[in-house]
Amino acid sequence: MAHSIERLEQRLELQDYKLSALLDVTQGINDRASEEELLDKFRASLAEHLGIHRLVLYAFDGSWRCLLANGIDGDVPEVQDEAFFEQKGEVFLSSTSGAEQFDVVIPVLHNDKPLAYLLAGDTQEGQGVSPVVKHLNFIQTLTNVLVVALQNQRLELERASQEATRRELELAATMQSMLVPTEWPEDRDMDVAAFYKPHLEVGGDYYDVFAVDEDRMVFCMADVSGKGIAAAFLMSNFQANLRASFQYEPDDLTSVVNRLNERVSENAKGEKYITVFAAVYHRKKRELQYVNCGHNPPLIMLADGKTQQLELGSVGLGMFREIPSLETGVVQLDRDSTLVCFTDGLVEQENEEGVPYGMQRMEEILRERRGMPVKDVQTALIDSVKNFKGEEPSFDDTALMVVRFH
Repeated sequence: MAHSIERLEQRLELQDYKLSALLDVTQGINDRASEEELLDKFRASLAEHLGIHRLVLYAFDGSWRCLLANGIDGDVPEVQDEAFFEQKGEVFLSSTSGAEQFDVVIPVLHNDKPLAYLLAGDTQEGQGVSPVVKHLNFIQTLTNVLVVALQNQRLELERASQEATRRELELAATMQSMLVPTEWPEDRDMDVAAFYKPHLEVGGDYYDVFAVDEDRMVFCMADVSGKGIAAAFLMSNFQANLRASFQYEPDDLTSVVNRLNERVSENAKGEKYITVFAAVYHRKKRELQYVNCGHNPPLIMLADGKTQQLELGSVGLGMFREIPSLETGVVQLDRDSTLVCFTDGLVEQENEEGVPYGMQRMEEILRERRGMPVKDVQTALIDSVKNFKGEEPSFDDTALMVVRFH
């Protein structure tokens, strides 16, 4: 009788412990304990009180990784797929110190897909039923609670990261909308029309037109490598430096470019670069002085339909601490000449056959629309690219600026 009471007390004590262990892990989950802390609670619950010392837990979060290895000599092997766990009969795991034997492999499933596998065994040789088998239901329950909690932690971190990215993109998009002009002042000597469409929420293209004085007007188009908030900050800083540089010495393009290259190199620290086309138009002389720093060459079409690509310049800004070589160009413009600046997302857009739009198609549109308002020319070019690409998605930002000189 006394023996039966003793056994009953032991069973009640064991059940009480199991409930306490579940409560301890659950409390850790509610207290947002770290992955390391939860795994340690799990290990202690099984090893220190139930005598289950040999534990290896693998979980899947894009690839299989080992979260816990206890009572194992050496390092456990990497696992490529769940077929590794589908061993028949005795279960062995080959560590760097030899083969380790386990009593059971416990899967944790969600919608019939494995989230994790626990390999459990007893390190102590003894008689009677293995503690792993004896407490199998409890081990399964505790493992499920742990793995689901860790999975939820990872999902929560992913959601937080996605929300941070969304806010970052919103901020970058706001910054970018402030950089790119949407309206142009009326000018007696020129008309301007422009179009910009980012490939994603935030692009890396930029254009600008501003007066230095009554005689000189600056035109600029640029493309920063990369996207997101970092690119938006770099371009914002570049715009401020570009405007300041041209206000200081608008006729010395070599000095302007070298100064801008220094600023981009300092701010980007070699991680990004900017391709730039910049030009100064002198109204009285009807002269366009320009420099092309690694950008797609803009196109000048004269009133008679002749075209010229503006290629002279240097490498992109920020590629080198010091620009190895630089050359500026000058173009004399007659009345009704047209300047077309663009980024690679326009001319390099491919159709379904993999053929790029190219410069020839652009020139054909310009000749067909010669003398028409710049807004009509801009619309015709964008519509032509859209029709050309068909169902093929855009691969990059698209920026276009058309200027007519009267």
